[in-house]
Amino acid sequence: MKKIDIKKFNKTMDQLVETYTDYKKVTEFERKVGASVCRATELAMSDLKLNSNQPKFRVVSAPTGGSKTSSSIALLSMLANENKGFSGAYICKTIEECDEHYRTLKKLVDNDQLAVFNSLHKTNASPSLMLEKKRELGLEIEDHFDPEDLNNSRLIITTHTRWMKEEEYQTDLGVRKYKGIHRDLIVVDEEPDLFSIYPCQPHEVGELADLLSGSLNLQNDEMKNKVLIHRFTKTLRKIQERMEKITDGAIREATYIPVDLVEEDEYEDVFKLTNQHIRMCLDKSGLNNNTSLNDRLNNILSFIQASAEGMGFHTRQGTSGFYAYKGSMSAESGTLVLDGSADLNGVYGLCKGMELVDVPTVDYRNVELTHVTPPEEFRNKMRPNHILRNAWSARPYMEWLQEYVTSVTPENAEILVVAKKDLLNYGLHKDPGDPYESPFEADWNNRHVHFCNYGRGKGSNKWKDCDHVFLLGDWHLPTSLVIARIGSLKSSHASGLNLNKLGAPRSKDPLVNIIRDSHLQTTFKQMAARISLRNIDDSGIASPAHVYSIDGDLPLLFSSKDKMFPNSPEVKIIGKDQVLEAATATQKLANLLVTSCSYYITNEELKETCGLNPNMIAKAFNSRLVKAIARAKGWERKKSIEVLGYGRGFVLVNETLFNQEGTSISF
Repeated sequence: MKKIDIKKFNKTMDQLVETYTDYKKVTEFERKVGASVCRATELAMSDLKLNSNQPKFRVVSAPTGGSKTSSSIALLSMLANENKGFSGAYICKTIEECDEHYRTLKKLVDNDQLAVFNSLHKTNASPSLMLEKKRELGLEIEDHFDPEDLNNSRLIITTHTRWMKEEEYQTDLGVRKYKGIHRDLIVVDEEPDLFSIYPCQPHEVGELADLLSGSLNLQNDEMKNKVLIHRFTKTLRKIQERMEKITDGAIREATYIPVDLVEEDEYEDVFKLTNQHIRMCLDKSGLNNNTSLNDRLNNILSFIQASAEGMGFHTRQGTSGFYAYKGSMSAESGTLVLDGSADLNGVYGLCKGMELVDVPTVDYRNVELTHVTPPEEFRNKMRPNHILRNAWSARPYMEWLQEYVTSVTPENAEILVVAKKDLLNYGLHKDPGDPYESPFEADWNNRHVHFCNYGRGKGSNKWKDCDHVFLLGDWHLPTSLVIARIGSLKSSHASGLNLNKLGAPRSKDPLVNIIRDSHLQTTFKQMAARISLRNIDDSGIASPAHVYSIDGDLPLLFSSKDKMFPNSPEVKIIGKDQVLEAATATQKLANLLVTSCSYYITNEELKETCGLNPNMIAKAFNSRLVKAIARAKGWERKKSIEVLGYGRGFVLVNETLFNQEGTSISF
C-alpha cells in the first residue's frame, strides 16, 4: 500500500482535537506518537495484502497520555474520507469508550457509513441496563443499531467481547468483515485477552440444563433440534453430578487436579450444541435481551467443550471451583493493537506474532514514587479473610487511610484512590453528609478524592487533573488463572501440566513468574497513569505527580521502577520504622540497605543490626526482597580483603556511593 501522508494526518489530528471540550494544541510528542501509529498502520495493512500467511499484531506501546487513541481515531476518519472503498473497525474495552469514540467519529465522517454496537447501542437494549449505566457512568445513549448494521457499515465501533466471540465461534458478526470482505484495518484499543479461560461451578452447569430443559416444553413438534437438546440436557445433568462428586471429595485430593468430566460416548454431542442453540432457547423463554445471561451460558458451554478436550482442572485453593482453557489467541493480519504497557508485558514475548513498533519514550523525572508500609495490624492484610472480610474489619483501615492521605496531601488537592472493589462496596470512604453525589467521589478534609477499583478506567482520562494517586495493595492474578494461562500458552492438557508445582505459593517456574510479574507491573503502571503524569509536554516530559504504593510489592517496585517510569527519582520508603520490631532478619537487612549512608557494612554490623550470623548473610542477601533493593541501591557483596585490606569473609559495599562521590577507601 502507499505510505500515509503525515501532513494530511496531522491536519486531521488538529481537526479532531478541536472537537474536544478540553481543546488543547497537539504537542510535538503526540505528533511523534501519531507517526508511530501511522507506521504501524502501514505495516498492518501491508500484512493483510502481502503476508496474510504470517499473521501479526502490530503493537503500539506508546505510553498513556501519548494520544494513541486520538491518533487512531483521526487516522480511521482520514482513511475513510479519502478512500470510499476503505473499511475499518475500532475495538474498545468498555461500552463507555464505544460511546465516546462513536460521538467523536460522527463529527468527522459520513454518519451513513458509521455504526456502533454493544448491549446499550443495540436495538431493543434493556431499559434497566440503560438506566443503570446512565446513573453509574452518565451515558445518554441516542443511537441504536441492529447486528446487520455492522456488516453493512464501512466504519464500526464495538467491544473486545464481540471481536473475540467472532473468532471463538468462527461466525461472521460484522467485526472483521465488511459485506463479507476482510476490513482493511482493525484497531484494538488496550491489551486483548490473549487467553480463553472459563471458570465454572457445578450449579452453573445445572443452570444451563434447566434453561434447555425448560425451553423444550415451549417448543413445537417441528423443532429440528429437540432430540439434540434433550440428549445434551441429560449429559449436562451427569456432568453436574461428576463435578459435585469431585468437589465433595476435594479435601482428600491435591490442591489442583486435572478433571475428566465428559465420557467418550458424550463427546460428539457436546460439540454439536452451539451458541446459536442457546440463543434460540433464550428467545423461546423470552430472555433474548438478557445479554449477561447469554454470556454466562455460553461461558458454561465453552467450559464443557474445553474440558472435553482435556483442558480442565479443579482447585480447592482461593476461589475454589473448576477452570477450563483453550489455546492462546492467534495474531491476525491487518490488526493494530494500542497497549501503553506492552513493553512491560512479558506475556507478549511468549505469543507468536506480537510485533512492537518503535515509539517515543517518556521522561518521568517529575514523578515521585513512594512505598508506604501501613501499621502492623494492616500489613499484608488486604485479603478476603482480613480487611475485606466485612465492613467492621475494613473500617479501621479506612480510618487510617483517610488520616494518612490527608497528612501527605495539600488542601484542595485532586486525589485518586485505587482499591479492590470489595473494599469500596462497603461505602466507608464516604460520610453520610458528603457533598458529592457520586459514589466514586468524596470530600476528605477539603480534598477532592476520587475512587476507582482495580481494572476499571484503563485508558480513561477522567482523572487526568489528579496529581496524587494511592494504590492500595496489589491486584494479584489468582493462581488458578495463572495455571490456566500456562495451559493455554502451551495448548497442553491439564494432565500434562505439573499443576501443584505451578500452583505452589513460592513457585519458581519461569512462566509463573513472567505471568504474575507482568500482571502486577502492567496493572500498577496503567492505574498510576490515570492521573496527571499522563500529561506529557512537547519534549516528552511527564507532568509532576505523586504515586503512592500502599503495602504493595516492594521488591517488584524497586526492580521494575526504571522500566515503568524511566528517569524517575529513587523510590521513597515510608513507615519502615513501624515494622522493625516484628521484622525478620531478612526484612531488617532490606531496611538497612535502604537507609544506610555508609560505603560498606561489616559482618559485625549485620549481626548487631539485623541479627544475621555470617553463615546466614548470603541467603538473606540473595532473597527476592533484598536482591531487588540491593540492585536498585548499588549494594554488592565483596571480599573483605579487597575492600578493607584485611579480614576474612565478605562485606557489603555500596558501589553507587563510591561512584557518585569518587571515593576510595583509605587505610
